[in-house]
Amino acid sequence: MVKRAQGTRKQNVESDPSPPAQGAEGRPPLTPQTSINVFRNHYWYLHELAAFCRQHGLAASGQKHELVARIEAFLKTGRRDAAARPRPRTKSAAAIRTDPLTLDTVVTDNFKCDAETRAFFKSAIGDHFHFTAHLQQFRREQQRNGVRLTYGDLVREWLAEHERRKDPKYKSTIARYWQYNQFVRDFMADKPRNAGKGISEAARAWNITRAHSGPHNYAEYLRLRHE
Repeated sequence: MVKRAQGTRKQNVESDPSPPAQGAEGRPPLTPQTSINVFRNHYWYLHELAAFCRQHGLAASGQKHELVARIEAFLKTGRRDAAARPRPRTKSAAAIRTDPLTLDTVVTDNFKCDAETRAFFKSAIGDHFHFTAHLQQFRREQQRNGVRLTYGDLVREWLAEHERRKDPKYKSTIARYWQYNQFVRDFMADKPRNAGKGISEAARAWNITRAHSGPHNYAEYLRLRHE
């Protein structure tokens, strides 16, 4: 039996603030002539990457890091076939859920954060369960490494992360391509400079940083402030 945990504060899943007003950006446009260095030195929203892919005949589906890799391959070679397309998901007999989820059910590529999955996790963990960025990162990383996961593995990892978050000094790992989340975390943690400020102020600071070429982190924001 899986031990139920008590409530915890909700984790943020990747999100970006609203784009700044038209003309507020200093970025060059993203075109097939954009160099790799320019592409890497600027921050691009997911919807911008997807729009570029659709406009130039590349697959526009997938996670943000997948679109970045796809576009980089295209910019390097100019070839659409060099930009790896996502593997089509086939609904094999193992992938189609016909039986109720259990701790022993194998996690497939067709994993979904749907009502049935949420109900299963709540029954195993408690009503305070919520889908988290960490659980998604854990699942994707394990699957990329060829690890055979069960829903019981996901339950145990959620509970383990829940326990780790009880330590005030603990900071969960934020994926490299979730730069906005990391920026906000660092902005809010800087109490001497930002005491009393909220997410709206952090978002404005982020928009200043992302409009520049170079690192898109809080340290770069502080550097830009003092130029």
